[in-house]
Amino acid sequence: MTVASDALTRLAAGAVLAIAIGYILHIGRPILVPLVLGVFVAYILITLVDWVKKAPVIGRFMPDWLAHISALLLIGAVIWAIVMMVTSNIAQVERQMPVYRENLQFWVEYVSELLGLEDVPTLPEVFDRAVAAVDIGRALGSTVGIVAALLGNLVVIAIYALFVLMERRATMAKLERLADTPEGAKRVASALGEISERIGRYLTLKAFVSAVVGGASWVIMRIIGIDYAEFWAVLIFVLNFIPYVGSFVAVLLPVTLSLLQFGTLAPFLAALVGLISVQMVVGNLLEPRLMGRSLNLSPVVILLSLAAWSALWGLVGAFLCVPITVIMMIIFAEFDVTRPLAILLSQDGRVDPEENGAASA
Repeated sequence: MTVASDALTRLAAGAVLAIAIGYILHIGRPILVPLVLGVFVAYILITLVDWVKKAPVIGRFMPDWLAHISALLLIGAVIWAIVMMVTSNIAQVERQMPVYRENLQFWVEYVSELLGLEDVPTLPEVFDRAVAAVDIGRALGSTVGIVAALLGNLVVIAIYALFVLMERRATMAKLERLADTPEGAKRVASALGEISERIGRYLTLKAFVSAVVGGASWVIMRIIGIDYAEFWAVLIFVLNFIPYVGSFVAVLLPVTLSLLQFGTLAPFLAALVGLISVQMVVGNLLEPRLMGRSLNLSPVVILLSLAAWSALWGLVGAFLCVPITVIMMIIFAEFDVTRPLAILLSQDGRVDPEENGAASA
């Protein structure tokens, strides 16, 4: 009876602690989200530096400072290319807007006839009602506020990333010295190494898989003739990092645009079948073969973590749910009290590095 009472007490204490941590993560979102993003940006930069230093011929002779500058230039070039692409697409949207409005009106009337509706409003009437219902001044003020907050967060994230890079080695040493014994320090170093290895492997393989999906989707959209194929391909690449939901949204957006662009069902069906086929082939054949058991997370756990972190941190939580859950599982496995949680989070119950290495081999 004492054992049962003790187990119940631990369970209740664990539930209270989990609720308290969730509450802190939610109310601390303005501070924690930029910090976590800064850590991941620093990690991505470190990974790019490693890639630059492994480049043929010049990589091994390149000093650290030059490798860091090369990685920053690479990131800057990618961001500049995306900004220029979005800018050009906005101008193209303005030119194509009359066609989209006409086709949208056609589909509204067509669906209304199928449903037997009467007095179908025209698009100008709908737009006029929407404009009348919206306070333009307040909307513009909100938009300016959102843009200012976004730019401010980018600056904060960059500052966090810079300080994380500067104190990386000192932080690793301090974490190892938190252990009471040399064996404990080895366990801390092993856990940190496993976190770095598994997160790095996940990001690298996920980026490759997302690039394959984005490239194949771009080919299909170009063949069909969908507008802004390059923009949709980049968006598909980014959204593919969100488990399950990202793939659905990545297909939905360009497929919906095909209805507005062409005004017929043939391109819509071709885009729908083609993009879904790419997602299914890559998601069910290529990605499992590449990922293997490197993550060792249960699919149900991934889905629950997506829901939980999205509720706590929004879109950022959706992107980071898998890496954060992997880190939690590795940390839980290092303590006897939380080891059962790590086993529950895993796919096959193997939470030791040696077992994972043997399983993946």
